[in-house]
Amino acid sequence: MFSLGVVDVLFMIISVILIVLVALQSSKQGLSDSLTGGNSELFKNQKERGAEAYIVRATYICSIIFIVLGLIIFMK
Repeated sequence: MFSLGVVDVLFMIISVILIVLVALQSSKQGLSDSLTGGNSELFKNQKERGAEAYIVRATYICSIIFIVLGLIIFMK
């Protein structure tokens, strides 16, 4: 039988949280610019504010935790 340890469960939880956080982030480039190759300079230098900044910071933190947990699982 396959048993999961605490680190494995944490890894799966962080994975789901990371997927949700990335899905919640707003796109920096419009879909039309991606398809046509156009370059929109309107929002290029605009910083994230409010909830968007929180989501970006949470994504960074979760990605670091994800990498550390992955290394711990690899070293087992």
